[in-house]
Amino acid sequence: MKPSPSIRPARIVESRTPSLFYRLFPVNRDLAIKSIFGVWGAYFLFVTSRVLYVPQSNPDALFVQRILMTSICITVTWLLYRLLVMVRCKGMGAAIFMLSLPTMVLANYIALVDQIVFNHDAGLFDFSYLLNPVDFAAFDWAYVLDEAFTRYFILVSWGALYLALSHSKNVQRMMVHSRELERVNRSSELRALRYQLNPHFVFNALNSVSSLIIDRQNEQAEKLVDDLADYMRAVLTGGAQDMITVEQEIAQQVRYLEIERMRFPQRLLYFVDVEPAANDWSIPALIIQPLIENAVKFGVSAADQPLNIIISARVEEDRLRISVANDGRVEIPPTQPHDRAAGTGTGLTNIQSRLRALYGQNASLLLANSRDGMAIATIVLPDPSLIFEDL
Repeated sequence: MKPSPSIRPARIVESRTPSLFYRLFPVNRDLAIKSIFGVWGAYFLFVTSRVLYVPQSNPDALFVQRILMTSICITVTWLLYRLLVMVRCKGMGAAIFMLSLPTMVLANYIALVDQIVFNHDAGLFDFSYLLNPVDFAAFDWAYVLDEAFTRYFILVSWGALYLALSHSKNVQRMMVHSRELERVNRSSELRALRYQLNPHFVFNALNSVSSLIIDRQNEQAEKLVDDLADYMRAVLTGGAQDMITVEQEIAQQVRYLEIERMRFPQRLLYFVDVEPAANDWSIPALIIQPLIENAVKFGVSAADQPLNIIISARVEEDRLRISVANDGRVEIPPTQPHDRAAGTGTGLTNIQSRLRALYGQNASLLLANSRDGMAIATIVLPDPSLIFEDL
């Protein structure tokens, strides 16, 4: 049977054998290599520098022997690294144990090898004495004990340094992961809040279209459909921008008000007063739409009198004040501060949530009643540089 062209054979994934380098340093590779070679490299330079002020016989041969001994120390420290890797998931107690008894054994081993290497006067590249039987009776055991303590101190210091840096690296990795999750969650929250459009607006606009068609006002109905389509396109697919300029925001809201004026041609009047300095200020997209929706809903829809809506934007010192005022009064709970606007509706809660997610406590929403009989909602925004950044 001929296989269906839509079904593709599964790709065979070849398992790659980890390289020798990866197997030698499976965890915290860069940290382990840099710390091991850094510690013993510094030790080698310090010991070698003694030739500058302590006369030594056959210094060339001693230099080669120090290279050999440093290589052995690096190998032993790598063994300690592998021991620490083995117990990395078993808690701090297991790590402390590895830095006690096993590290003592390794330090004594280094001290014994050091005695064997440096207890002979040999030529430049003469290592034949290393193949001879070891004469422990000829050892300077006081020197061995002294050297064992020194090497133990170096190994423990390296181990503590490695564990501290490894823990710090893990914490940083977790913080980066946490910040990434926070960024994704905040981005999702902001987009969800942005797309909480009032469905009544869409229903009312469609009802207006239906009424215009019934009244055979096809030209106005066509214009209303075009305006509605342009507005929805700007809201939902306008580059998916989270931040836009005041000028762009005002243009979107004017388009919204023009749609509403098709429903209330005689009763809805609006005015825009934006100073030039505020036009290029970045603000969250659709941040004032709930304020205008409330003005239309509680102003035009709830009364038979004409309604004036005034949209204004001013830059005062280092803050932007963007306000929506309409005829009427707003009820402000006396037990709540004005900048909380608690319990005043989903739209205002939406604004507060977005401001808090973007600016923390640096932005606020204010509700007030003016002396000339207008309800005023004002959003105060700081400089855009104070928006939460993802580190």
